[in-house]
Amino acid sequence: MIEKLKSASLVLLVGLSLVQSYFLSYSPPNFDPLVQDEYVKTDRLGSQALLEELLFPDQVILHLGNQQHTVLYRESDAYKMVVESVNQRTLDGFRKMSTSALNINWEDVRNKQQGVEVRFRDGIPFNVLQRMMQLKGELPLDNDTITRIWIFVKDSKDEVRTVLFTDTPNLVYEVQKSDISGTDIERFATEVQKPDASGNPVMVPYKTTNGDFYVPLKPINFASVKLPFKLFTADQLKRSFFVDPAITRNLSERDGSEIYTDAKRGLQLKNDQRWMTYSDPVAAATSVDNKADLQDNLLSAVQFVNQHGGWNGTYSLQKVPQRLLPGNQPFIFRQYYGHLPVIDQRANIGYMKMVVQKGVVASYERSTMIPDANGATSKEVTIIGGEALDEKLNEYSKKHAVISIFPAYRPYVNEQSIDLVPAWAVELRDGSYEFLE
Repeated sequence: MIEKLKSASLVLLVGLSLVQSYFLSYSPPNFDPLVQDEYVKTDRLGSQALLEELLFPDQVILHLGNQQHTVLYRESDAYKMVVESVNQRTLDGFRKMSTSALNINWEDVRNKQQGVEVRFRDGIPFNVLQRMMQLKGELPLDNDTITRIWIFVKDSKDEVRTVLFTDTPNLVYEVQKSDISGTDIERFATEVQKPDASGNPVMVPYKTTNGDFYVPLKPINFASVKLPFKLFTADQLKRSFFVDPAITRNLSERDGSEIYTDAKRGLQLKNDQRWMTYSDPVAAATSVDNKADLQDNLLSAVQFVNQHGGWNGTYSLQKVPQRLLPGNQPFIFRQYYGHLPVIDQRANIGYMKMVVQKGVVASYERSTMIPDANGATSKEVTIIGGEALDEKLNEYSKKHAVISIFPAYRPYVNEQSIDLVPAWAVELRDGSYEFLE
């Protein structure tokens, strides 16, 4: 009897095993799709930011009438006053037109009228600009990129006109209704011309030849800064980018760089350059269309940095994709310290670069240095202006290709610190930057 029970149990177990094998072999697998925010259980390594905190003008130019101008830089009291005031005012109704149809003599407006220009170096699309300014009513369907906003007083101080310039030559938008008043503009002009406690003038006068860029008529002062830094470790980055760091493979290249991969995504560390590049080939291969929403991709880029490395300082949205570029959308965020941007074509520092496709980050490049602002030391230095700056510009071999000149920090990277030295930078027609030596 016992033997018969054993035989029956054995037959039952074999049968169940065969049934299980059948289902394992022929049943379709049940894959649960993973969204990008979920597939990496990340260790947050740095500070987070909102998109609105990455949107600010690189320059504010005040026109004071009588051919007088001054330029305000980020973090100055006058800059904050003007930007906060403009951001709180309402702009409503945007009439698209050509500059010639406006019938405005811009030379007279620049030199004879009081006004303010708010400039964005590479422009901000309408629907993104709305996140920092009070744009009301229907926004233009074309979502043009706005490079500057010019608000000026007409002959009557009761009439103020506001014009938004785009990155398309001769294409502007005139604001139909605004609550910015002539009193606001006059207040800006009065505040910047106030002397200091000793009665000495604070405002630095600037001049321009054609309105493209402005240079000071005398030397100006900025802080020279020494910033200590530490580095992201390979272990920190692996835990941040990969679901299971234990299964990542490590490859060493002849140039000294290291590559980590989990067979799906890759992370390259160029240790000698203190630079990292993350890539997701699956995202890069995703089919795209021309309707990819730029703002959605931009929000995805900001959130990705929040989760993978953090901002660890102040950054500004610098470059957005060209309008005709399909869904593959690159963004560049420029690092600022105090008043000035950090710029150097030769060093891997001062920016983050990302490519986003339909909300998924295909590539992400940044420095592995983490500046310690709390340990910074600084001293005030003077950079040239007036005739000395004119002479430097005239001697510059590429002066005919210059489209902008501005003060910026030139970084010098040491073993454990970064020296940020203020100097005059020029932007060339090909989009590159150089410093006036």
